[in-house]
Amino acid sequence: MAYSQKPLIELMKSGVIHPGEQKPQHIETVISNVFIFERRVYKFYKNDNDFFNKGFRDLSGKNDRFAFTKRDFEWNRKLSPSIYIGLKGARVYNKTIEFSDSYDNSEELVIIMNRINNDDILFEKLMKGGITGEISSSIGKQLAVSLKKVRTENISGYNYYEFFEKKIRDLKEWMASVPEFISKEECSEYCDFLEMFRNENRDWFEGELSDELAHTGDIHSQNAVLSNRLFHLMDTFPPKDEWMIEHHLFPMYRIGADIWALSGDQKIFEAFLKGYEEGSGIKIDRRLDDLYIIYALGVRVAYFYMLERTDVSKKEPATRFHKFIRDYFRSKRKRLSPV
Repeated sequence: MAYSQKPLIELMKSGVIHPGEQKPQHIETVISNVFIFERRVYKFYKNDNDFFNKGFRDLSGKNDRFAFTKRDFEWNRKLSPSIYIGLKGARVYNKTIEFSDSYDNSEELVIIMNRINNDDILFEKLMKGGITGEISSSIGKQLAVSLKKVRTENISGYNYYEFFEKKIRDLKEWMASVPEFISKEECSEYCDFLEMFRNENRDWFEGELSDELAHTGDIHSQNAVLSNRLFHLMDTFPPKDEWMIEHHLFPMYRIGADIWALSGDQKIFEAFLKGYEEGSGIKIDRRLDDLYIIYALGVRVAYFYMLERTDVSKKEPATRFHKFIRDYFRSKRKRLSPV
């Protein structure tokens, strides 16, 4: 008989592991089942999602799923040890779920986290206007310090000029998936600019930028937490190995673009950059602003329009991101126009 995760998932839904609490909130994503209890969160990766297994990473086999879960936990724990508190083996036993530090007889691995208050997610704070310049500077500094924890190896052997060509193709496909919100002409404007920037700076891309690649993750304001002024990253381990490598400033620009677009205040963005420079000891090359802000917000606006199709609450952030990228691109063209 083929293995099924269903018995374990159903027991988790029942709340059997914390009998004195209410049943957990169950969130099912494309690749995981997440159970949110009063104080703890449990995350199990799925084995049977064909879309993910064929298009991103095959987690259908136990060994591959366990290996991926271990890497996910180790990455996220380095970034945020106060959130990622445990990795356990789990199996159905005697009508309950048995957890173990040994994985040999386990059906699944489970990542255990401290529960996060939804109001502490950076994205939510930005939507409500809760970020000042002082706080933004602190976020930048703490982000830089966090990234140092996972950047323990030098990255070599990549040509960033070729690397970024694929990113532009992927962005074009991504934005084209919401034609009712972003026209083909508008999508082409952004992607044509990125391609022009890449071609006009080929030597820079193949030289200096290729030498500045580093490990990164899926870092943006929805995967960031700000609680009592302490900044943490969560759930940032990417599903594809190729997505783990980027220019070292790219994750900074992803958070920064969210801060600027959702706050609507360039001074708050500039404070964030200053904090990042203090935390990293690196001077930011501002020639990258147009490249990364347009790319990062192209990803964001398309993503939120996708979510809006089934979740009306995503309309407001989608609209904010879209207005910002349009205004920014218009101002960029004016700056580059002949006097």
